[in-house]
Amino acid sequence: MTDGLRVKMFGGFSVCWNGQYLIEHSARMNKPQELLALLLARADEKLTNEQLMEALWESDEVENPAGALKNAVYSIRKLLQKSAPGVQFIVMENGRYQWNPQIPLELDIHRFEVLTEDLFGQEKTLEEQLKEAREILALYSGELLPGLNSRQWVIQENSYYRQKYLRTVKYMAGLLSGRGTRADLEEVLDICNRAALFEPLHEELYEYMFSAMRGLDMKQAVLSYYPVVSNLFYDELGEKLPERLRDVYLWASEGSNQIKEDLCQVQQDLSEVTKDTRPIRGAYYCEYEMFKHVYHMVARNAARSGDHVIIMLITLLPRKTELLQKQESVRYMLQLKEVIKNTLRKGDVFSRYSRNQYILMLPVRSALDVTVVQKRLETACQSHMEKKNLVIDMKSQMLEPMV
Repeated sequence: MTDGLRVKMFGGFSVCWNGQYLIEHSARMNKPQELLALLLARADEKLTNEQLMEALWESDEVENPAGALKNAVYSIRKLLQKSAPGVQFIVMENGRYQWNPQIPLELDIHRFEVLTEDLFGQEKTLEEQLKEAREILALYSGELLPGLNSRQWVIQENSYYRQKYLRTVKYMAGLLSGRGTRADLEEVLDICNRAALFEPLHEELYEYMFSAMRGLDMKQAVLSYYPVVSNLFYDELGEKLPERLRDVYLWASEGSNQIKEDLCQVQQDLSEVTKDTRPIRGAYYCEYEMFKHVYHMVARNAARSGDHVIIMLITLLPRKTELLQKQESVRYMLQLKEVIKNTLRKGDVFSRYSRNQYILMLPVRSALDVTVVQKRLETACQSHMEKKNLVIDMKSQMLEPMV
């Protein structure tokens, strides 16, 4: 399209009128630009003052939202008419605002919508489907209007388009995996890696990725990447990856440990685990399966030596009048992990026990020392964590010797 308005909303906001940019591609937006984005995103709707004010301002953001809306409309009309004097871009009818339907408009989200509906709605050849899917993925150059990602209307729209994008990625990955040439599997890795930047905890993406790595015989890549993904899921969700992904990891592990006669080389291999965290500080964090193995070793040792070991369970709980949102829970658990790691000693071990719990194993000289540890953790939590709407509960008991 050579005449009319061309608008991009994925990855930023840009507005071009007949080849001249009125708004450069940018993530930062002011209120008049937000108004324009809203009118364009809902170009087929007539929006009342109340609908616009509710979308653009929080209840306590401005004292006079009606006046602020009039100012925003005036500012955006002035900006648009600089390039096209006399053209009425925004029309008002019966107290409702709307983008003028007579003005040609090319909008990336509209094209995205048409293509996704067409991709899943009609019978096509494999090449036709792949061509259309590639265009959809190219259009999705980033999250919708990132400069407005805290606005409720953008959050809803963004979630809608992200789900359509992910559906296209998985559909395309399935088509490519089914054909299975080397180029196809490399493309699967490319599109799924990119999608994981937007949705890093989407399990199906990793299923396609690890399957493609296996098809490409990328054993070293699997060995390097699997622990990263596994830790991500465990740290963020308190969940383990499914067995089918672990099967790929076990496949990659086969034959990786060759016989070595040089003890120095063995030492070097073992040291690789901690090379990025030297000097080693704070408590040792591990997955729960590893924690159970450590528990068995420590319990046996305690039974033989008569030492004391405390098991402590730390739980994040919402206050009675509050609900802990998922993103808040993730953030708080990451904060708590850092507090535990930096507060406790090198010989202490801890792990994620559930979505909102950590379990700790603490060797102590006396059972009374647990009070000291608990107070130290409470002080650290107060200093380094947000605690507006949560309670941190700590329970502990002596480790029972193994019979």
